[in-house]
Amino acid sequence: MSSPVATSPDTSDALPTVTRDFLPYVAPMFAYIALSSLEGYLPSPGWYPAAYAAKAVVVAAIMWHYRSTWQDLRPRPGILDLILAAATGLVVIALWIGLDGLYPDLPFMGGARQAFDPNVLGPGGKWAFIAVRMVGLVLLVPVFEELFWRSFLNRFVIDQEFWKVPIGRVTWLSAGVVSVLFALAHPEWLPALLTGLIWAGLLWYTKSVSACVVSHVVANLALGVYVIATGHWKFW
Repeated sequence: MSSPVATSPDTSDALPTVTRDFLPYVAPMFAYIALSSLEGYLPSPGWYPAAYAAKAVVVAAIMWHYRSTWQDLRPRPGILDLILAAATGLVVIALWIGLDGLYPDLPFMGGARQAFDPNVLGPGGKWAFIAVRMVGLVLLVPVFEELFWRSFLNRFVIDQEFWKVPIGRVTWLSAGVVSVLFALAHPEWLPALLTGLIWAGLLWYTKSVSACVVSHVVANLALGVYVIATGHWKFW
């Protein structure tokens, strides 16, 4: 009579996999960066509005496909945390605009910013582009960036099995690493570095990725209004 063969417990669900654990956070972020870098190879600046619209559609589709990450946005922040998030968003944009020209240019991951002036389009085309640009700036970027930087990467720096790290846990190392990389992803590297540290503090205090998204939304909305009102398209 043969003895039963000992089998080890199935631990596959406990093992990290690129497809299941990392790609949902990484794919929207790197699709946006990759498509932004290709904008420097457009035949002429007039292609930029269509290229940006296509980029927004592609990134939105990837976000929807990997919408499982949206669970990190729960629970919703309370009213006081929302007020703090909005206030920090205004501080961020004040830094972004106030520090302009006070630091040297450095290469960054997205390539040169296109700084497209929509006044070269007709009135209808101009406002159609601005509408699409604001959707990307205010509704898409804050969500996938905060899910990548503050939910995924912050926890990954703490522990490669990042899903075991509670959302809102921040260490000095994770805040520093994420803020430096966040700075390298933006041509406005100095205000981006300070912004990364501010949002690390907001995440630590509120324990809410949603609070960081709200702060990012407020900052980007204020920047968009500022750009439209002043014509300082270089920030776009």
